[in-house]
Amino acid sequence: MIDDDSKVIVIRAWRDGGRMLIRVLAGTGEPNSAQEWVFTDIDAVLARIAEVLGTARGKTKC
Repeated sequence: MIDDDSKVIVIRAWRDGGRMLIRVLAGTGEPNSAQEWVFTDIDAVLARIAEVLGTARGKTKC
């Protein structure tokens, strides 16, 4: 069970054709709240994760 203020974040990384792919999934217990991003750049992934975590703290919006 997820309470109203929590967010689940799943990070999956794998290699495909010599490059790294990183998928970030985020969502809450609300219907249709799921968001998904796919990256090849680690800096971009870290920026998105920071933004998602910021929304959990109520500082920024995704």
